[in-house]
Order: sequence, then C-alpha cells, then structure tokens
Amino acid sequence: MAEIVPLPSATPLTADQQAALKKLHDAATQLEGVFVGMLFKEMHSSIPKDTIFGKQSNADDMWQSMLDEKQADSIAKTGSFGIAKMVESQLRAQVIGSVSSASLSSAAAAASAASAAAAASAASSVPPGTSSLPISAGSSEDDR
Repeated sequence: MAEIVPLPSATPLTADQQAALKKLHDAATQLEGVFVGMLFKEMHSSIPKDTIFGKQSNADDMWQSMLDEKQADSIAKTGSFGIAKMVESQLRAQVIGSVSSASLSSAAAAASAASAAAAASAASSVPPGTSSLPISAGSSEDDR
C-alpha cells in the first residue's frame, strides 16, 4: 500500500495579499452583477411595452431598470451564476503574485533610495575646499 505524503503547508497570506483578494472578490461580484443586469435588460426589451394600463411611461422604465439593477446585485451576491467564482479562481494567482512582486519591488526601491541617501550624506561630509574624488597614485595635490 502506498504511503500518503501530505502536501507542504501553504505560506500564510500577507495583509496586502488579503486586501488584494478582497478587491478581486468585490470586482468579480460586481462583474457578475453587471452581466445579470444586462440579461434582465435584454429580457425586458423582448416584452411588449403596452400593458393593460396603457403604454409604459418613462417613470415605469426608470423604476424597472432600478429594480433590475438591485435584483441583479442581489443575485450576484449569492453567487448563483458562478461567474464571480470562476473569475476569482482564474485571477487569484496573478493577483497574489502581483502584490508580492510589487512589495518586493517597493522594498528594493526603498533599499535603493536608502543607499542613495547614504551616498549623498557621505558626499556632503567632505570638508569644503577638498575633493571627494580619490587621488590616484600618480597624481599630486597640485595636479588637481
């Protein structure tokens, strides 16, 4: 019988990665809401505008579009269509990777800025009237 080897434990997500995943979830849910809203709009466009009370007014159209928008958002929040879930699963690795690479590049930029500041500080500590350039072995003070 083959021995079952456990998977290596996943590293916990940083606060930036968790925030990015929350934004991804919100955006994917909004996308699903927009899609469902478009479906509602197309469904209502196929219905005749004349009712038993007469022709629909602009107010009726406005009320119907607002109702459709709220219903679409509610449906999207339940995840009934599964569009948001698919979008999240497709983009999760990219979002986590972009956040971690952005934090690495910002750390590298901070280190670069710190070294530049240290170099500027060292250059400004040279006494006036002297050069911060090293003197080569073949030159003298008068050659400068």
